[in-house]
Amino acid sequence: MSGVDLILKLVGLGILVTVAYSVLERLDRKEWGQLIALAGIAVGFLLVLREVSQLFQSVRTMFNL
Repeated sequence: MSGVDLILKLVGLGILVTVAYSVLERLDRKEWGQLIALAGIAVGFLLVLREVSQLFQSVRTMFNL
């Protein structure tokens, strides 16, 4: 996955979470909105974590560690 692709996925995820949170807040479901926001953060973290893992693997390969 390229850097631009990752950024676009994170932006899309952020927009989706923001819209869902706003809709749930207007429906007086703040607890569900907070749960959606937390799930969005977790998914975004996992996307970034996968890329960091690949970076560390590349560094290990490069330096024969």
